Amino acid sequence: MNRTFGIEEEFFLVDPSTAAPVPMSDPLSSQLLGLELPGTTVHRELLASQLEIVTGICASADEALEALVRRRAAIERICSEHHVLPFASGTSLQLPSATDFTTGQRYATIHEFVPGIAREHFINGLHIHVHIPDAAAGVRALNALRGWLPLIAGIGANSPIWNGELTGFASWRTVHYRRWSATGIPPAFATVHEYQQRVEDMIASGALLDPGHISWGARLSVNHPTIEVRAADTQMAAGESVALALLIRAIVDTASETDGSAVTAASEVLDLGLWQAAKSGVEGTYFDSESRTSVPVKAVIQRVLDYTGRALHRNGDEQFVANYLDSLANCGNGATRQRESWNQSGAKQVVADAAKLFAQA
Repeated sequence: MNRTFGIEEEFFLVDPSTAAPVPMSDPLSSQLLGLELPGTTVHRELLASQLEIVTGICASADEALEALVRRRAAIERICSEHHVLPFASGTSLQLPSATDFTTGQRYATIHEFVPGIAREHFINGLHIHVHIPDAAAGVRALNALRGWLPLIAGIGANSPIWNGELTGFASWRTVHYRRWSATGIPPAFATVHEYQQRVEDMIASGALLDPGHISWGARLSVNHPTIEVRAADTQMAAGESVALALLIRAIVDTASETDGSAVTAASEVLDLGLWQAAKSGVEGTYFDSESRTSVPVKAVIQRVLDYTGRALHRNGDEQFVANYLDSLANCGNGATRQRESWNQSGAKQVVADAAKLFAQA
């Protein structure tokens, strides 16, 4: 039986004529959050202009894809009635003159704790949860994922624009996110106890509100029996989200069949690779943790396919993931498309072109 997984996608609501983020009105919020559809739920996020889709527990690509496409289409329809667009991007194209926060004690606490960071938290991520039977399996998977997180960030890059300008990065969200107190590549852990002790020490420092604010690119979930991978930007199309989830599931599957300790590079070296991947996207070179040299992106993609090949085949995901990676090679990723739209006609064009893909598989 295939290992189960879940997907969380964050989006902005924007004005189609200006591309500016729009705070959710009460009527719009009521419709979006009250719409009952099997397979997914919708939640508010920190900013009043943000929305999150959360799938249920999925076992297959078809199940996850159907749930996301159905929910995205419903969101798109409701938003059109209120003259706004859902925008699937890792960053907002521009910052508003004032930031509106979602009401609630947790969001108020975050704003009070780090007001300067919270005011500019116009970023959206893709979070993938993959089931683990126990914490020991989770630590093995976490160790295995460390070396692949730069690749996941690079191929999942969808945020080249920030506050009205091209940034020179494919994933500006990855760079922007580094302002929080605990981000980037997690350390390697020998045991579950070591992981738990490190988390306890970090919380005791007072630099984080709670374990949920440990924002490594991968971590053990606090609330679910899963490992949570947070390295990629939110994706323009649902199929891209699902493909990344399947690839991550295959990495976790493969780690479960080994000791999970293959990647021994130091976190600071892998963090440089993460920064480099955020800049390169699907072009240029990446730091390869195995050879410890810079190699073409295509070589790293081939290496992850070699690593996960048996698991992808066993899960029935081989063709789905191969088609996704072929598309990256031939057409680029979300960052590629955003740059093309921006160069054609600016922010309004980026939003319009992204909208065409929002409810597509």
